[in-house]
Amino acid sequence: MTGEKKYAKYVIEETVVPALEGRSANPKETGGTNVIWINDELQGTLPNATYMKIALIAKPLGWFEGHPRGHVHSFDEYVAYIGTNPDKPGELDGVVEMWIEDEKYMLTKNCAVFCPRGVYHCPVVFHEVNSPIVWISSAPTVTHYPYPRDPMDPPPAGYGMV
Repeated sequence: MTGEKKYAKYVIEETVVPALEGRSANPKETGGTNVIWINDELQGTLPNATYMKIALIAKPLGWFEGHPRGHVHSFDEYVAYIGTNPDKPGELDGVVEMWIEDEKYMLTKNCAVFCPRGVYHCPVVFHEVNSPIVWISSAPTVTHYPYPRDPMDPPPAGYGMV
């Protein structure tokens, strides 16, 4: 948003998505796309802006397809899943698999998952997507990438199985 208003710089309409996270702008083609990515203080243009990612998932997919793994951060993070079917408020209208350490959670309702610093989380698999699912992650840090522990490879036993 542009203009001469005092707070116009805080209305963020476009963000740059890094190649690692990038997906086609057509979620019907790839299954999902990031629609907002605020990282590294919006490439330095918005000092103190904290990390947030919002993706729209349109069909089943594994987010870390080809390299499913858990990871950790040196900060707390929220990961949220929100269904968009107005006939099923409160439900995802789908099935999402999310791992926290060695525990698998099969999510079917709108939810926010708190991932404490230092706790492995992911991989994530969208097994069933009957209407688009909004996937949000946010943390009180300016960058999303500090990992204090090595990534978990290979994926946990039972990953990707309903």
